[in-house]
Amino acid sequence: MLAGRIEPSVYYFTNPKLWITKGWAVAKPVLIIGYPGIGRIGEVTVRFLARSFRAKRIGTITSPYFSTQAVVDKRGRARLLGVQIFLKNRKEGDVMIALGEQHQELMGGELEASRILLKFFKKIGGDLVIAVGGHVEQPKAENRVYALVTDPSMLEYAKNLELELAPTGTPIVGSVGITLGLCRLLGIRGMGLLGLTNVGGPDLESSRQVLEKMDKLLNANLDFSLFESETQKWKELQEKYRRELKRLENDRALSSLFRGPGSPEYLG
Repeated sequence: MLAGRIEPSVYYFTNPKLWITKGWAVAKPVLIIGYPGIGRIGEVTVRFLARSFRAKRIGTITSPYFSTQAVVDKRGRARLLGVQIFLKNRKEGDVMIALGEQHQELMGGELEASRILLKFFKKIGGDLVIAVGGHVEQPKAENRVYALVTDPSMLEYAKNLELELAPTGTPIVGSVGITLGLCRLLGIRGMGLLGLTNVGGPDLESSRQVLEKMDKLLNANLDFSLFESETQKWKELQEKYRRELKRLENDRALSSLFRGPGSPEYLG
């Protein structure tokens, strides 16, 4: 079966679905959206915000286009992967956070899940969306975050944050592009924040730069000591991996010295 030609009978849940708990209230929230992607900047940013705000999870979006698996939480409970929705009520302004736990297998699924999220957000009185992601730039520029907006009214936000507008023609793929494109169609103000990166794994430096802009926009007074401690743990993990990789390379080189030209090689 070709991708993109999936028959409706293939899935029991043929469409993305929004599941929302009861017992919460909100007033004109800002919505922050991030998915794993380039440099994992969107994921790192929204996870840190949710943890810093101690935001309460109020719902999730499931979709047949996410991978067919469940994950087990720290209490031993299984749950489906999806878009997790968190809420923090603040006197400075309520914040809603949407964390996409993975990209969906087909772009059509991601488009539909984003549409459901944005229509729900508009229904509860929200009118400002901030989508966070990464953008590859070689060589990587220092201390730069690109911004893109849905309409001229958002340019003042970018100016106040001292952001550089993304160059004309910049391709915005994935959740950031989809989100902002749908914001324009649904009449919701939107801004994209793109951390510049040139690394394959999580780019914590660029994520920190995006968070600093977000801190100012939300008037959040974030405590970055937690971010620094997590950054140090990640650096230690990377160093441990490099040492282990070097050890394995040395072991292979050493074993080749003692293997004769006719010796069989182990394939495991």
